[in-house]
Amino acid sequence: MCGIYLQMNTILDMATQYQEILALLTIVSAAGFVFGLLAVSRVVCWLPATYFVGYGTPGPAPKLLRRRVRVVKNLAGLVLIFIGLVMLFVPGQGLLTLFLGIVLMDFPGKKKLIIWLIRMRQIQSSLNWIRKKKGQPPFVFPDRSTKSRKTGNP
Repeated sequence: MCGIYLQMNTILDMATQYQEILALLTIVSAAGFVFGLLAVSRVVCWLPATYFVGYGTPGPAPKLLRRRVRVVKNLAGLVLIFIGLVMLFVPGQGLLTLFLGIVLMDFPGKKKLIIWLIRMRQIQSSLNWIRKKKGQPPFVFPDRSTKSRKTGNP
């Protein structure tokens, strides 16, 4: 019992010593939470309702984006991923924010990862809940029973 008392005293001493740092972390956490909610809802409503339909099927080669637009899009995705990681430990929708950061970025293996993620009912319902709140039509997701071409697994 004495060990717990000493640990609590140590934690309280640290809290009083580093009040400014704790206050700054609280402000950053609150600002990240608000920014994350605003950014997530903006990105979810920005995507077309049929964004995930046929996502894994190859289509015509996309038009080359201007370099600046591509850099900004990847930076926004990176920021959302960072905020999503922080939200895993503080209040917020961490997994959904991580998912949207992945959707925005360009990297090898992105399509396979997104296909795996959008088959999760929790992500589907969260995305459509946000769209419903903003007056947008729900996403149309591929059928869960559709089998993968390469492995033959759902």
